[in-house]
Amino acid sequence: MAKAYHEALYPLGNLGIQVSMAALENTHIPAHWHEAMEILFCLNGSVRVHVENERLTLQRNQLIVFDSKEVHSIHSDSNLYMFLCIHVDKKRLSVYCPDLELYHIKCHPLPLDDPNSTHYIHLCQLAHDLTRTNIESESTSAMRSDGTALLMLADLIRYFSVYSLPGATAGTSQSNDTLREIITYVNEHYTEKLSLEEVANQIGFSREYFCRFFKQHMGITFLRYLNEVRISHAGRLLMNTDMSISEVMSESGFTNQTIFNRLFKEIYGMTPRQSRNTSVEEKYL
Repeated sequence: MAKAYHEALYPLGNLGIQVSMAALENTHIPAHWHEAMEILFCLNGSVRVHVENERLTLQRNQLIVFDSKEVHSIHSDSNLYMFLCIHVDKKRLSVYCPDLELYHIKCHPLPLDDPNSTHYIHLCQLAHDLTRTNIESESTSAMRSDGTALLMLADLIRYFSVYSLPGATAGTSQSNDTLREIITYVNEHYTEKLSLEEVANQIGFSREYFCRFFKQHMGITFLRYLNEVRISHAGRLLMNTDMSISEVMSESGFTNQTIFNRLFKEIYGMTPRQSRNTSVEEKYL
């Protein structure tokens, strides 16, 4: 895992673009960030997204963009969530658009009466074409994939971006930097006995101000977020290792079996043991 929970996406392709497809069950990805801009196109199921104090639902054949370093979380109650994921390194693509890092891109599902709905629908169609290209295994697939991704990026810059001069959004930028610092610290120390006071001191906030700041910007309490990070880690360990449930609990920062089981079922809709059994069954499907 990288220094903060930002998914270790690199290396990207020659153009600074990485295209992948994935399928997840009972998706639960706590608030995180990454250097690359991320475009998600939903192929099946639906997910609830939290980004920049907004809560949205992403359904089949819809896409959403998380700009570089933008804190976001993803949750799904669907049995299976399939998606196309595009990561874009803005620095690498400056050869096409020198000021690309100064464009803040914001794109999420729009109602049909929105002035930009036509452009949004076209973006979704390009994402659909990109999905089909990635399924094919022709000699020109990589070339066509990069070309389609560049067309999508051009439309995002043209219709869904705001150009901001350096320092123009200093207040917002400072808050986002603080959030990323908190997320980084939690993901480096969540296996330890981590207290709210310790993290507040690390950031330089009082306990009371830290609580208000975190809830205002994240929409949940700090304790809830810490537990989500720990449970998410436990879910990955149950799926990808042969560790016992008690070992998983300990490695994820929990010391109380009852609390661990309750939170796991609350978030994933099943007990840790049921999750382990489901993962084992899927290996042999």
